[in-house]
Amino acid sequence: MDGIILVKKPKGMTSFTCVSQVKRRVNERKAGHSGTLDPNAEGFMIIALGKCTKYLPYCVSNHKHYQATFALGKRYDTQDVWGEAVEEKAPSMHTQEELDAICHCFTGVIQQVPPMYSALKKDGKKLYEYARQGIEVERKAREVEISSLSVKKLDENLYAMDAVVSSGTYIRTLIEDYCKAMGELGYMTSLNRCGIEHLTLEDAIEIEDVNENSGIDPFKVFDPSWPVLECDRVEDVKNGKKIKLNTDEKRVILVHGCEILAAYEKKDDGLYHSVRGLF
Repeated sequence: MDGIILVKKPKGMTSFTCVSQVKRRVNERKAGHSGTLDPNAEGFMIIALGKCTKYLPYCVSNHKHYQATFALGKRYDTQDVWGEAVEEKAPSMHTQEELDAICHCFTGVIQQVPPMYSALKKDGKKLYEYARQGIEVERKAREVEISSLSVKKLDENLYAMDAVVSSGTYIRTLIEDYCKAMGELGYMTSLNRCGIEHLTLEDAIEIEDVNENSGIDPFKVFDPSWPVLECDRVEDVKNGKKIKLNTDEKRVILVHGCEILAAYEKKDDGLYHSVRGLF
């Protein structure tokens, strides 16, 4: 099957297992996904099958919407409740006005240090492999963007966070940093990815409902930073030739009718060069 399926990953399942189950249900050997979710997280995933795996680098990836909960009073080595508690401190009371003010400080472009328990690599080795050996390595802060952020108190020591963030943002790290700004220790207790860009959980289906008719229109998942442009030079594009286009866009997805042809970028010579064939 060649197609794109939007799936609701359940809590307790790895992203790899989620993709494997979808593959089995549609009898397709080749598959991939856009944006890994931790096993203890749940929510929205984009899964590409067959030749549509070529589309993954051009799928929506920013403005990821998350809903999470967190508690105060402890710090965990994994920044979430599924790790080991390494520090404790009795929490204080906080008003909604204080919570809103701290949200304002974290909204926009911020610097975030990636957590040790992550799949990022240092000297060819994943950070969580160092962490499991009790080794902490230096990590450089990275620029991420928080488009919107809100926090509200749910009960005596449980809070809800709603965030729309750029790709590469760690919500558990955002929570720990937010709690530090409160003068508290804090840790994530749940995480749900509600959607990416214009796509939401309402567009996704449960794994057990996946079948060969579950695919959606691939045009719906293309990142808006790669505008779709109609092109009638089909053979030239399929042969990867440089072409001239009547547009000011720096990069585009070229199509002919319903056929998706290729990703092209404008170079210094004023022509558009093929980045990757998508047919």
